[in-house]
This record gives sequence, structure tokens and C-alpha cells, in this order.
Amino acid sequence: MSSGGDGFVFRTNEMITSAWEKDFVIPEKFRHVDLQKIRQAEGAVEELKAVLAKIHPWSSLHYGLGGVDTVVRLYIDWIPKYMGKDTEIQILSPMTRGSLGTANLNRVIQEAVNPATKGKAQLQVGERIFREGDRVIHRRNNYDLAVFNGDIGRIVSIDNSALTCMVAFAQDDRRVLYQRDDVLELDLAYAITIHKSQGSEFQAVILPVLTQHFKMLFRNLIYTGLTRAKSMAAFVGTRRALAMAVRQQDSSRRQTGLADLLMD
Repeated sequence: MSSGGDGFVFRTNEMITSAWEKDFVIPEKFRHVDLQKIRQAEGAVEELKAVLAKIHPWSSLHYGLGGVDTVVRLYIDWIPKYMGKDTEIQILSPMTRGSLGTANLNRVIQEAVNPATKGKAQLQVGERIFREGDRVIHRRNNYDLAVFNGDIGRIVSIDNSALTCMVAFAQDDRRVLYQRDDVLELDLAYAITIHKSQGSEFQAVILPVLTQHFKMLFRNLIYTGLTRAKSMAAFVGTRRALAMAVRQQDSSRRQTGLADLLMD
């Protein structure tokens, strides 16, 4: 019951609930929660129990970990613990954007495994920061350096005065000196897109699969990411997103004149 100027206005529980739901926008990922039970809970503990009761028992949320936190723990702790600290781990994301896209994951993992420290040289190129020890990927074919699109290496030294860096490529055991203009062709490679990984293999792969990547959730893309793993693949995300990917087949066709050229 509330004051209505000249008199009083009585509201039923249904009216209150309707008004409450209009004032709050419920994110899609929380639509499964029984809001009525939370509303009727007597305290914060009961509210939390009502939410947790609807979460899958294997979910990382039970450990206070979100998607990004889980990827970080897998990369720096869990996989090295069970597979060895020298295991090559590659994060393969469907997209560049989003909290679990390659851009954000590269920043987060870099700060976790290779933060800025006194005496460690680093080089800033636009918004990208490269440090000694960083895992990097070459983004285009460079015939002068004999380095090609998708080659992955590690920065072994940086010269800030000359704006150059030395990158070691494990696949052919060689070191390449990147001049100032060449550095522009590098990017961090803790996380790369699944498309960039085609033709490569890694001992362990972490695959973030969420509905935020819905534009790229296709069965063949997930298959490509899964088959990049030699020994282990870990999916991080939601069952709903994985189900979407499994159901959808990318039927887009490439526009190419290869067939005509072969006929000639």
C-alpha cells in the first residue's frame, strides 16, 4: 500500500512483481534463475543459494571463477601442473573481440605470465606492448625475412634505442632480427584466432566458446580448433554455446576463380 496524493493506492503482489521486472533488465545468462525465490529469500545467503542451485555442479562459478579467470588458471597453473611446465599451450578463440576474444586474452595472459619488471626491455607499437619473453605471431608473409603469416616465435631481446627486436622461431630453430618497420607485422600470440591456427599443432589447446562469439559458432570451426591439439583440449564457456556450434554448419562458399583457371 502506498500514498497516492488524495488517497491510497493498493498494489497486488503481481503488480509489484511486474513493476520490479520492468525496472531491471535481466541478462540472458541469468534468465534461468528463479527470480521469485530470490525475491522471497530472507537474507543474502539464501539469495546466493537460490542462484547456485541452478548452476551446473561442474561449473567454474562454484569456485568463484568466470570465463577469463578460468582461461588464466588453465594457462598458468592447471595445465602446466598436470602436463609439465614446458608444455606448449595455445589459446584458440573464435573471434578477436569480446572478453574472451584474442585481443583481451593476450593482454590478460601477458600480464599474468610476463608482466613489466625492472630491467626487462619492452617496446610499444600503437596499443600493443611487446616484452622480452613474449610469445608472438607474424601476421603476413615477409619474404625478405623468410617469415610467413602464422609463424609463432618468442622475443629473446629488444633494443629500445634502435626500435628492433630479436625473435626466435622454434619450428626451424632460427633467430630473426626485426627492424622498426618489421615489428609492425608482429602481434602477441598467447591467444590467436582459430582461423590463424590452421595448419599448426600444439600440445595443449584452450578453446573459449561463448554465445558472445555467436557469429562464428560453426561446427567446422570448432572441429578445426579441437584438432589443433596433440594431447589435450579444454573448452571454456557454456554448453549452450557449444550446442549452437555443433548444430550449425558454415555453408558459405568462397568466391574464387580457381576452377576456371584449372580448366584453362
